[in-house]
This record gives sequence, structure tokens and C-alpha cells, in this order.
Amino acid sequence: MTQHTESPLAFPARRVAIYISSADSRLAANQRAAMQRYADNMDWKVTVIEDDRQRLVDGAAASAFDLVLCWRTGDLRDAEFLFERLTAHGVELLAVAQSCAALSE
Repeated sequence: MTQHTESPLAFPARRVAIYISSADSRLAANQRAAMQRYADNMDWKVTVIEDDRQRLVDGAAASAFDLVLCWRTGDLRDAEFLFERLTAHGVELLAVAQSCAALSE
């Protein structure tokens, strides 16, 4: 009798950008910390923390990350444009405050 010893598939760690859109520095710091904790809990590697929309889109075009965390899509200036640009480069957008998984404590 032989034992099946294959190891489970290892998925590559997600490369994540955190996008801060709040002009309020205190609120932005709290949101950044919460999104960093969320990424850490998911074992994702945060590659960039950005507050400049154009640089975020440029990073997506350069394949610097495959997922962008934001706080809420309603907080994003021109959210539809940003979503379209990220999607065009194969990058997903996740609004952490709107994610049920993020709300569990």
C-alpha cells in the first residue's frame, strides 16, 4: 500500500496596494491601519500604500500589484473610472469596509 504524499497547492501571495482616499489625516491613518491588518490577516503582501490615483493606475499598468484595497467605493473620487482602469490591467478592487469578511472581529 502506498501513501499519497502530495502537498497541497501553494497559492502565490497576493500583492496588494492600499489606496487611501481620505483628505482627513486622522481618518486616513485609521483606515490605513485597518486595511493593513486586513491584508496581514489574509497573508497578503502590501506592496504600496498610495494616495495618488494616477500613480495607482500607473502601478496597476506596471503589474506592481494584483489587488487594491480601499475603504469604501463611495469615498473614491471618480470610482467608476478607477474601477475600469484597474480592471483593464487585471487588478481587482476590494472595499474593505463594505466586505462582510472585514467586519468580523
